[in-house]
Amino acid sequence: MPKRVPCPAPKLKLVCERKISDLMPVHQNRRRWEASGVLVRDGYFYVVFDDHSAVACIADDLDSSDANGLFGKDLEGIGYEGITYNVHKQRFYLLVEARKHAKGCYRPLLVEYDNKFKLIRERVIDFTFKSANKGFEAVVHVRRNRKDYLLALCEGNRCKGGAKGRRPGGGRVQVFQKKAKEWSHVHTIALPASLQFADYSGMSIANGRVAVVSQVNSMLWLSRFEEASWTCSDPGKVYKFPRFQNGSIRYGNIEGLSWSPQHVWLQFRISGRRKISRTRSILKQINPSTSLIFQRAVRCAHSSARSD
Repeated sequence: MPKRVPCPAPKLKLVCERKISDLMPVHQNRRRWEASGVLVRDGYFYVVFDDHSAVACIADDLDSSDANGLFGKDLEGIGYEGITYNVHKQRFYLLVEARKHAKGCYRPLLVEYDNKFKLIRERVIDFTFKSANKGFEAVVHVRRNRKDYLLALCEGNRCKGGAKGRRPGGGRVQVFQKKAKEWSHVHTIALPASLQFADYSGMSIANGRVAVVSQVNSMLWLSRFEEASWTCSDPGKVYKFPRFQNGSIRYGNIEGLSWSPQHVWLQFRISGRRKISRTRSILKQINPSTSLIFQRAVRCAHSSARSD
């Protein structure tokens, strides 16, 4: 019997790509755009940044317009890692990755804004990390049985930093329920051990589907998601982002993604691309972030079967 050759991960197809700086009004343009999360809602992208606290609102036609702009208070040195929306309460939730706690550890924070990006309140998330830059990378709000839940994606495997966090097979999503003064931990979702990502940088959940991206692997994982049991109901499928002709990683700083009816929307930072000279890296660090649209490839290499 002939040996079965495993089918390589299919590639994503780039549909379009725009720099955020090209879409913003001239009077609000900045030298740097350290984009870290994106939410697609009602015909707009809402983009958060980890180097300042203002939120960009950009029409999803990706055309330059004076209607695009920054909203909320623009405070240097304060930023967010993720963004989600509570439809029932009509509130935006913005994630602070980790803030130093009195006991020396770090705890994430969720900041609540109304539809006009007026600050409502802050709530601590009941989870601790050992460092400020290895915490949660994305959040998703879920309304279930008239209760509000927050699903938070850990950057490192098993929610660890360092070498332990880079050991694949330990993807984790922490589940929290909203209480009066904090988001209380109620459950841990273990992503399939077969998902061999070295890190996790973005997550989106909608209509029974979950999508997760990795910077290090430059890949997207899609699966079915059961809210009733907080489980991924199948092993899912992995897709590669486009590579250079020599096979090296082209998109190595993917920071966020959001479902929409036709596409998977992503945004990433150009700065710090891997395997480039120091001079080029410095030049790239002053470039703005880019918004991209990817579609799943419809054929798997060496196979005529369509991908799901």
